[in-house]
Amino acid sequence: MMYHLQWYITRELLKTFALTAIGLTLIFSLCGGALNIIQADMLTAVQIAQLMAFVLPVATTLTLPISALFACAMVYGRLAADNEFDACKSSGINIHRLLAPAVGLSVFTAVFTFSFANYVIPKYIEQLDEMVRKDLQKVAVGLLRSRGYMRHGPYVLYAGHCELRPGEEEQEVLYIREAAFMELEGSNLVRVGTAEEVRVDFWVQPGASLPVVEACMYNVYGVDIKQRQTIDLKRQRLDPQEIPSQAKQNPKWLTLNELLYFQGNPSEMVTVRRDVEAFRRQVGEAFFYRDLVQQWRQNKVIRLGDERRRYEIQVDRLELDVRAGQVEQYMPRNMLGVTVQMYEPDRKITYQADSCAIRVNRGATDRNDTILIVLEGNVTFADPRNPRNVVTHRRQDLPALPFPRRFEQQVANLSDENLFGKGLPGTRELETMNLGRRIDEARKAIGQELVKMGLSITAIIHSRLAFSSSVLVMLVLAAGLAIICRGGQLLTAFVISFIPGMVIVVMNVMGRQLAEKPGTALAGVGVIWLGLVLLAVADAVVLTRYLRR
Repeated sequence: MMYHLQWYITRELLKTFALTAIGLTLIFSLCGGALNIIQADMLTAVQIAQLMAFVLPVATTLTLPISALFACAMVYGRLAADNEFDACKSSGINIHRLLAPAVGLSVFTAVFTFSFANYVIPKYIEQLDEMVRKDLQKVAVGLLRSRGYMRHGPYVLYAGHCELRPGEEEQEVLYIREAAFMELEGSNLVRVGTAEEVRVDFWVQPGASLPVVEACMYNVYGVDIKQRQTIDLKRQRLDPQEIPSQAKQNPKWLTLNELLYFQGNPSEMVTVRRDVEAFRRQVGEAFFYRDLVQQWRQNKVIRLGDERRRYEIQVDRLELDVRAGQVEQYMPRNMLGVTVQMYEPDRKITYQADSCAIRVNRGATDRNDTILIVLEGNVTFADPRNPRNVVTHRRQDLPALPFPRRFEQQVANLSDENLFGKGLPGTRELETMNLGRRIDEARKAIGQELVKMGLSITAIIHSRLAFSSSVLVMLVLAAGLAIICRGGQLLTAFVISFIPGMVIVVMNVMGRQLAEKPGTALAGVGVIWLGLVLLAVADAVVLTRYLRR
């Protein structure tokens, strides 16, 4: 008898559940960004089919708990409205046992939601990202035509007209006419200008998985704000930039295993890693400047160079940089009264000048960093072609030197733990590295960024686990409320399923926002799980008190 009753309820549950899930999944899939992509007429039929294959599982994961909630409220409410449970109770049947189909559906939905949210969807998003990156040219054209600009790394490019033309190896090349560009360092504008035409190539390096974008601008006019000079070039090539996977930059698209790994190693995240590597290059520069100051303090002579070229720089007075009212002990600002001996295999030149500046010039990679030596004010030296002829200039740029590898190796020997501390960085004061206030401030900023990333990952983990687990209590509560309210009508079932779902969603969202802030991280995790606890208490009250009556 009990078997037939449970099978009858299960059949009705599955039927309502399946129809609701199909309807909601199609609505969520087609009424979002996927429909805009399809209407843009930029994808082939095969690509649209692949896109839908990726979007449907994502939408299903979101709609399945809602569908299960509505199915339980609808089926159990209709049975209660038809006095089915009164008849069962009059026959001596324990109506709590009739909730077994709802429990079974809740277990299935919880397992499905957990597995898809933590493993399946991140893989689908990664594959979708790879599919999009295969046609980056078309994506770039779409962005330029819809928004008028695109940004990657430090570069922002505006386009008047753009088109795709056939290129080498069956790759299409993006050509832009009437272009304007900006180059940023953080939030600071360093270069701005226009170009008559820009060629943008997308390609993949042999043995690499990430695509690379490279651009070349023609008839360039602009202003270099950082160097305070104008730009007038027939051709300017922009350094190649790797295009990282967008799925790997956002922690919400990572699998649970990846989240657990990055929770303990937040500095390995792609978005944070770029800042960490930039900070490492800053530390390498600081080691170099500290070495300059220490050399000068020994005998007022600075020696630089390699086997191809070397310099001996005698400095009468060295001025240190001042930051926030404090002197940077290892950051030279200017060198006064200098005599520079430049040694090369076939010649020696002696320079004299009022002042000298030594700076590290950043290249596209740390392997391209160079040392620039600039002499200013009454620069005199003997003409190499006629030693008797003394040449005088207001400014003289000496041949650049490669950045010493020993400082790069010194930085490479420092682990992230050495730089930012063990455990969760940024939560305590770190000992100074004795490299100046600039390095300490940058180190503190990176530490705060690592804390923010670690807390964000922790919040995502708890949010996923709490949402999946809450399905176990939501469905039983919806079924119990439907029986008590005898909600056989569509609107009644909707309201009954809406209440527990809204409690979980509100507590989850509010808890995540709190958990991502250092001061309220622990309270935020508690709020995330508080929604589950409240529904569990409501379950106990409904099943033991009201449903028994």
